[in-house]
Amino acid sequence: MRFGIALETFTPPGKIPSGDSILEMALLAERMGFDSVWVWDHIMLGSRKVYPVLDSLTMLTAIGARTSKIKIGTGVLILPLRNPVVLAKTLSTIQSLSSGRLILGCAAGWYEREFKAVGVDFKKRGNIFEESFQLVRKLLNEREVTYLSGSYNLEHATMEPKADRIPMLIGGYSDSVLERAGRLADGWISYYYKPESYSESWNKVATSARKDGRSPESMSRVDIVPLSIASNFEVGDKIARDFTARYTDLPKNSACTIESSVRGNISDCVAQIKKYESVGINDLVFIPSNYDLEQVEKAGNEILPNFIKK
Repeated sequence: MRFGIALETFTPPGKIPSGDSILEMALLAERMGFDSVWVWDHIMLGSRKVYPVLDSLTMLTAIGARTSKIKIGTGVLILPLRNPVVLAKTLSTIQSLSSGRLILGCAAGWYEREFKAVGVDFKKRGNIFEESFQLVRKLLNEREVTYLSGSYNLEHATMEPKADRIPMLIGGYSDSVLERAGRLADGWISYYYKPESYSESWNKVATSARKDGRSPESMSRVDIVPLSIASNFEVGDKIARDFTARYTDLPKNSACTIESSVRGNISDCVAQIKKYESVGINDLVFIPSNYDLEQVEKAGNEILPNFIKK
């Protein structure tokens, strides 16, 4: 199992994300032996109460420039909000500058106000997502791309420079999204899912992959969950719940739950992580409660060694 850290690229109303703090945590995660760091993505979030958010790809560029080996990922990029040709250029540039460390997690989106703001039809976001996903992949990986549609017209188009292949994961919860992930993606990325819920949904992804002649065993399985290392389970649980209540509203039409949190003392946390490992999750990404550097340091020193293969 690999481990990652989610970074504070968005904040609750009244607080502004700090680029310096984000970079400090990314550098600490790399020093402590984490495999990846991940940024959130929104164009705008909230109206009367605005959640400030930094641009995800700009932030990954900065992180990639300051780090040297840790993977850098989006968890998840709202793909339909971007022009896929321009996005492919941005992604290929980040991949080249970071020496092949980029992971693209992407999804169709849920916040209609963002779609209205950029002039994208919210009701068509699923179809837009699929077209954009496949076009971005073509431009990143192929040469002499010819693609003629109502929106995009490319004839013998080659995007250079070519960099290492970028893993393209799909996030989301509905059956249609899980089917799409199995059919198209290099993996599925989830958020606040307990091991048993993840396993149930993953089976749908795997079924779709096999139906399309693909091997689910080669696909990545990623889950992003809160981390709250504390003196005991009760204290850790309270911290994780308070943190989640301030930072996010979990989607109602999904299995997302605060019960997915890894919390308590080190023994508690290790036991909970082993349940994620038992259902085949490849990458468990921690959201450190309150984005506390001490959580990252403790996890690196006291949790990760329990999962290093001897």
